[in-house]
Amino acid sequence: MGYFNLDEYEPVENRIRAFWEAHPDGRILPDKPVLVLREDGKYQWECWTHVYINKEDPMPTVRGFASEIEGSSPVNRTNASENCETSSIGRALANLGFATKGKRPSREEMEKVARAEQSTQPKPSLPPKIPLTDEVWDSLLKELNQCGSEEQLKVWTALAATYAMPEEKRALLLSIYQEQKESLTSEPKSEPKRKSVKTPVA
Repeated sequence: MGYFNLDEYEPVENRIRAFWEAHPDGRILPDKPVLVLREDGKYQWECWTHVYINKEDPMPTVRGFASEIEGSSPVNRTNASENCETSSIGRALANLGFATKGKRPSREEMEKVARAEQSTQPKPSLPPKIPLTDEVWDSLLKELNQCGSEEQLKVWTALAATYAMPEEKRALLLSIYQEQKESLTSEPKSEPKRKSVKTPVA
């Protein structure tokens, strides 16, 4: 579980804006992200960014490195290389002192940490399903036929889901359930009005 507030970490965009205000003649040069194969079989994007205070300087003032695993998050399924490049720019500017909130990692980097923590959180295990006996089967059929409202059908559905049953019985229950639901949701047809017959006066 993360004990940090993302609002305390600034976006890379803010660092870039601050850099250009301080060094209008500088340069921010990210390398082209490189795709490498990890030992675990996953693909990872890697990128270095070189920052120059003066564009005429022969050597960069600082550098920054970042990596992103392909497909490790919704963003990295489609834009992993771009995400990697942005993170490397943020780290390079942090190395130059552009972390105005006092937090060296950028907001993008901390979002990456948050995604990693969420992916490693253990998922709650579902309780085992109850074996279906003939008595329970008859009871389920009876209760299903007695459902007189959609709310009762929802309660019945939750109950039926707790039992382990063969596919053929599950399909049969589903068929009966659909018929029962349709009968509850369909509006009753009104009977045609009878025409009143006036008795002729003698």
